[in-house]
Amino acid sequence: MRKYLYSMLLLTAICSVFPHSAHAQRNEFDASINIGNATIISQGAFEDFFTGNEFTPKSFSPSFFLTLKHYFPNHLGLGITGGVFFDKGDYAYRERSDSYNVGPYSRTSFIVSPELEIPYYIQHGLKLYMVVGLGARFSSASIDGNSTSSYARPEPNVVIPALQYTPIGVRFGTGIGGFAELGWGYKGIINAGFFIKF
Repeated sequence: MRKYLYSMLLLTAICSVFPHSAHAQRNEFDASINIGNATIISQGAFEDFFTGNEFTPKSFSPSFFLTLKHYFPNHLGLGITGGVFFDKGDYAYRERSDSYNVGPYSRTSFIVSPELEIPYYIQHGLKLYMVVGLGARFSSASIDGNSTSSYARPEPNVVIPALQYTPIGVRFGTGIGGFAELGWGYKGIINAGFFIKF
């Protein structure tokens, strides 16, 4: 009888720490990786125009993200995401209508952004949703400058807006699961990963 009582107390304690209902789990931790980072693709819209920096990546670089989210009773999700990506390529400086080649660059970028998740459809273990985010990208580049270019004025360390629009996202699982997203912005064209609710 005593063993039964101890077992029941232990089970009650475990259930109170780890809620068995997915609806009771209002917080979520996501980890993801993307391909086709649109921050690199569309960087000319902000970086080239406002700062005069012209970064031309040699290839697409994956980005890595961690996101912490809180869900409200109406299933809206509000979170904060942080990410990092590394890219290499050719750097030039643009002044008025002239562009001066400087040399190769190596860059590290960090992204911080609040995000809003809006669900379309929710069924047990399945959710369709969209995501919008607006934050900032902090980039620092190391440039191997061309010494023969007297006009080059490298200004590689920049802070520019970072946008994300994901019209289609799919999540599978309840307490632990995976997701895939199709969109445009700092999380790339395709973003996929896993989540844990707590």
